[in-house]
Amino acid sequence: WQLWGGCSLDVVDGVRMLRVLLVGLVVCVAGVLSQVPASCMTPSQFSGRANQYVHNNEQTNRYFLLYDAMNKRRAYIEEQNIYMPGKQFVEYMEFANEDLVYEINLTLKTCKKDKMRRPWRAYGIPSNATFESEFYIGGPGEEVFATEWSDRIPYRARELWIGVFSLVNCYPIREVLMQDYELVNSTTTTQFYDIVQGIQDPNDFIPPEYCNNLTFSSHPIHIPYF
Repeated sequence: WQLWGGCSLDVVDGVRMLRVLLVGLVVCVAGVLSQVPASCMTPSQFSGRANQYVHNNEQTNRYFLLYDAMNKRRAYIEEQNIYMPGKQFVEYMEFANEDLVYEINLTLKTCKKDKMRRPWRAYGIPSNATFESEFYIGGPGEEVFATEWSDRIPYRARELWIGVFSLVNCYPIREVLMQDYELVNSTTTTQFYDIVQGIQDPNDFIPPEYCNNLTFSSHPIHIPYF
């Protein structure tokens, strides 16, 4: 059989089939894209615990953590470890609105004050973050569902930030942060756990009396990279 313009029915059927396949492909792609979860909003106030592994010196420290994004302040207190007798324990406080940081030696009861030497960084998923994967942590009957995000962009060899957050309430679970793109060993890996919503005692953000009337330290305070 021949149609107008010399096209056979076989050709017409082939064109129709191609159109059906293209429509199906578009529907499949749209379905996959619709399954990518939207980024969530991390609570602005919480407290909990964290352990941080610093790659350049292969050292792990554990902290009690207080986080208040509403007032741009953060405090983290080293946990005492019975396996490290004689170690001096330190508390760090950041007050971004006042441009102040404190290093408080809880063992010697001494204090240093300095200006913030890096921008305030809130916990959470940046608006331009790339979705990496979704998974659950733990075994059957105890799993916590989580999503993983990064700042991955094309043509860059590696990410500078990777964050894992709980799926339901968007609390941080794990964060991998590289401070210097050229130095892989500038990476810190932080695990968050035992998180409680809100700040239980706002007085925990008040420096002790021996921090009053201080002048700025003559040496920069090197605070952990939280």
